[in-house]
Amino acid sequence: MVYVGACAACVAAGWFAHAMWGSAPTSVRSSSPRATFVAVGDVAAEKFNPPEEFVGHVEPVQEVDILPQIEGYVKEVKFAEGDEVKAGDLLFVIDDERYLAEQGVAKAEVASARSKVVQAEAAVERAERLLRRLQAADARGITKTELDAAETGLASDRAALGSAKSAVSQAEAKLASTAFNMKHTRIFAPIGGRIGKTLMHAGDFVSPSKGALARIVQVDPVRVTFPITDRAYLAWGGAQVGDSRRLRLRLADGSIYPSVGKWAFSDNEMSAETATLIIRAEFPNAQRTLVPNAYVTVLADEADPKPVPVVPALAVAKSGSATGVWMYNEDGTVSFREIEPGARADGKVRVVKGVAPGEKIVVQGVHKLGEGMKVSVVPASDFN
Repeated sequence: MVYVGACAACVAAGWFAHAMWGSAPTSVRSSSPRATFVAVGDVAAEKFNPPEEFVGHVEPVQEVDILPQIEGYVKEVKFAEGDEVKAGDLLFVIDDERYLAEQGVAKAEVASARSKVVQAEAAVERAERLLRRLQAADARGITKTELDAAETGLASDRAALGSAKSAVSQAEAKLASTAFNMKHTRIFAPIGGRIGKTLMHAGDFVSPSKGALARIVQVDPVRVTFPITDRAYLAWGGAQVGDSRRLRLRLADGSIYPSVGKWAFSDNEMSAETATLIIRAEFPNAQRTLVPNAYVTVLADEADPKPVPVVPALAVAKSGSATGVWMYNEDGTVSFREIEPGARADGKVRVVKGVAPGEKIVVQGVHKLGEGMKVSVVPASDFN
């Protein structure tokens, strides 16, 4: 019976000790039953720069549909589908036989019209000489009828000259039209880029109304567009948005694109439906990794971040509706101080305002604290 009583006394003592020390680390048991154990650390000053993430859409800086300016049959296709072409490369040849014939006719009409102008000019010159002779002659030697006829003849010849010159202008315009048609029997690339599949082949009849022949998209550089909220727009500097930001891309496989983007421009108005602003940035694409119409993740952070107060995420606590940290005071007590938390990443929180670098805060054991409570400091490793 004595042995059983001694065992019961030991068990009771164990329960009492557990109740008094709570969950304090076993390596730092104190003889004081009221000790509250915490780990304490300094508020750090770090270049804390976690990126914001946005869904980006890859777009070509330039894209163009190749449209015929004339109608006719395709004679040759001078590229392979998927080729990269340079501005000025020949792409299509349209059969020019019809347009050569029309150009020949137009040249003959111009020559004919010009010869008629020469004839009309000679007729006007003769009529002017005749009128001058009659006007210089003795009034008794000519009749009024003869003088009127000479004036009428001159006016008629001048009208004929005007008509001949108009005919020349019309013929030259027709010749210019045939030159336009001849020029456009050969279709060249207006921009450099990658050309897609051809929609027309040799022997197909094409015309401006039948649609595009092919499409070229610029592939280096490319543009990535993404929306930011009105709040982010203000936080990034408003009218100077982008001046201080670094833009990177995370690809579909999780890798980071090696080149940093160059800010292009921001749109000139917010979307009324989403309250977002479209941002555009250009990225070099020499390896053709970025494909137009693909989606990527845009990572936006500060290009030149400044040190800011940073605390461990575990140190941030709630007291009612307030968010704050427990400050460790010189007398060994703690007090709650409200903060404005910022970005979070990698187990850390940026503090916008509320604490300064170097101040001491509780970094472990915050869940059991109260205002003015006396605490015992232990290494943070004892809480692991």
